[in-house]
Amino acid sequence: MESIPELREKLQGEKVVPHGGWKRPWGYKTFQRGPSIYITRALINTRIKPNQITIAGLFVGFLGVGFVMQPEWYLKIIGLFLIYLHILSDKVDGELARYRNTHSLRGVYWDEINHLIIPPLFWFGLAFGIAPLSIFLEVGAFFLGVAVIGAIALIANRVIHSLAPQIYAKKYIKDPERFGLPEEPQAISQDKPGLEALSHLRIFVKIIHQFQDFFIVIATTGFIIILERLISPDFIFHPLLTYYILLMSILFVLFAVENAIRKSNSIEDDVKMRPVTK
Repeated sequence: MESIPELREKLQGEKVVPHGGWKRPWGYKTFQRGPSIYITRALINTRIKPNQITIAGLFVGFLGVGFVMQPEWYLKIIGLFLIYLHILSDKVDGELARYRNTHSLRGVYWDEINHLIIPPLFWFGLAFGIAPLSIFLEVGAFFLGVAVIGAIALIANRVIHSLAPQIYAKKYIKDPERFGLPEEPQAISQDKPGLEALSHLRIFVKIIHQFQDFFIVIATTGFIIILERLISPDFIFHPLLTYYILLMSILFVLFAVENAIRKSNSIEDDVKMRPVTK
């Protein structure tokens, strides 16, 4: 059997260093692809199939959401750990499929179901679990409403992410002559007015964009819950977590708007590259 470094190069190469010039969010290589390869290696000689891992990960995700909805802080932490296992399963199923060369459209389908269901359900479940205890107790409907909008934005972000291959399959391959594609990728000018003036915000913007990664949201949520517990063990109203949910829900909406505009400007190049979602 190949060593861990060999398996990483074979199964994670294009995932850890994807094409297109963009970088994975912080924590992806270390906390997601890092441990996932060890699980994959342990499963290589078993009869467990990638699709079974995907389905099992979906159920683990549902279980994690159930724990997150509980009022006790330690049950929420257990729920976050289960959600983390769900994230790892999403990496392991693809790695195992690539090792065995047993890709299937059914596996891609269930992978998309995972991404469309668990993150938004987690987000609403987290808000629902603290709504009776939050500092917005008297305006709980407002608090939950904002969380629902944030959950919908998470779905929108995933749908936007998957639109290019869907458009390619649904429209372009049926009538490629009607939908002309540019021969060269559209160049982005670096001399636009204002870019130099905003350069000092680059680090801040990069940090904010890390929260498009589900793992970062999970890790930050766990940190805030533990921090609240350490600061005030007897305080029950989750002030930090409440404001975090409100702030992140708004941020998810902004991400969705930004991604929609960005994809609108690059859809021809994305279709030309025929991106793969898994």
